[in-house]
Amino acid sequence: MGYCMTQNDSSFKMKKENFEKAMNAVKALAQCQDKMSGLSSYGDGKKSYHFAWVDMAELARAKNIEDALRAWRWSVFFDENGDITGIQFEGEKLGDDKVLFDAIAPFVGNGSFIEMSGEDSAMWRWVFKNGEMVEKWPEIKWE
Repeated sequence: MGYCMTQNDSSFKMKKENFEKAMNAVKALAQCQDKMSGLSSYGDGKKSYHFAWVDMAELARAKNIEDALRAWRWSVFFDENGDITGIQFEGEKLGDDKVLFDAIAPFVGNGSFIEMSGEDSAMWRWVFKNGEMVEKWPEIKWE
């Protein structure tokens, strides 16, 4: 189960001097069980919490922001200066992506956005401004 989504557009920037702080913010999320929507139960009654669709083992091994984002199913692109100039969703379903983007928002360039659409034709953007991420929904009007 899950809600399928695809990326429509994006304009995403992060300066290389922010990479280490952003990576540390992403890796710190592994300690935030209260933000995890994934839950696994075992026959012995034990429960394991995790972020939905996130490879937690890969996240633990991440040595840089590129690795940390890949664990969350996002790949990034770099310019000749080593700054991130693009992002691409590599998954299929909506997970705890909002938690991820809230964590890295202070390190993402003002005006960056990621535009998504869902399986039910819903559209939204994750917009980064002044160190925060805001989810925006379009207003569609017929003339």
